[in-house]
Amino acid sequence: MAYSERISAGLGSLNMEDLGQSLREGLGTLGSMSVKGFDRAKQFSQEKMGNAVKTEYDMEYIQLAARVEATQTNVNKSANAARNFLQPNAAARLEDMFNEKVTAAETSTNANLRDLATKIPIRRGNAIDSRSTYSEILGNHMKAGGTEIGDQTQVGGSLIQLGNTFINMGKMEKEYLRDVYDNFFKPFSNHLQVEWANIATEKRRLDLARLDLDAAKSKVRGARTPEAMQQNEQKAIPIPEYLCTQVRECQAAFDRQYEQTKILLTDADRKSAEFSNHLEEFVRSQINFHENAKKLLEETYANMKK
Repeated sequence: MAYSERISAGLGSLNMEDLGQSLREGLGTLGSMSVKGFDRAKQFSQEKMGNAVKTEYDMEYIQLAARVEATQTNVNKSANAARNFLQPNAAARLEDMFNEKVTAAETSTNANLRDLATKIPIRRGNAIDSRSTYSEILGNHMKAGGTEIGDQTQVGGSLIQLGNTFINMGKMEKEYLRDVYDNFFKPFSNHLQVEWANIATEKRRLDLARLDLDAAKSKVRGARTPEAMQQNEQKAIPIPEYLCTQVRECQAAFDRQYEQTKILLTDADRKSAEFSNHLEEFVRSQINFHENAKKLLEETYANMKK
């Protein structure tokens, strides 16, 4: 049996002509991808060297994109600073962040992440409710010291009284931290995260569409160079139709992607005003906690002065 016949027999119903056609189509697709990638790389390199004409975005789009990017950057910075403010202990912050990631992974659409989460000991969100605050630690030490000294002495009684005050203040602090976390930090840090991820993707696609368009235009300009005209001994060289078609297709793709990206940026810019609501919640939590803490300390001070 000939080699080709053995191959045909091994491939069953697929004949050699079908196989050859499939290979040609596959190689054609790979070739097209390689050419497009090369054109993009060439255009990008020439732009960096200042040797290529680049399509510029209009000023409205540039300002809009810069404003949304600045909002994202500074919101992320503020969210990180807020986490540090709520929990100064770096080890505790890392523990909370890990627990939050595990909790989120349990409901992820990624099966691998869900399986990984099931193999980790049960962890639910952060430990704000279970971790002792510094006020509680101080209060427990004072109360234990006062009890050891004896409440019949003035210093012992004062330590117990102030210790109970700080223990109660620690409980208030836990409620305050939970309130700030749920009504400020969590929505503030998660707000528009999905939108920003989509915007980053669409902006990359727009940049690629822009490179494709400028690369196609560069080919058209290359067909009109004096060197090409001299080689063909013509005063004017007609532009090949396939180049004109390529430019039209790239222009249409660029316009579609430009409008899509601008719509997402405009929507994100409009929603960014909602960040003020999260900041107002943060101020409200601060006011409530400090007013209650002040009232508690004033009552303790008045009792100690008796």
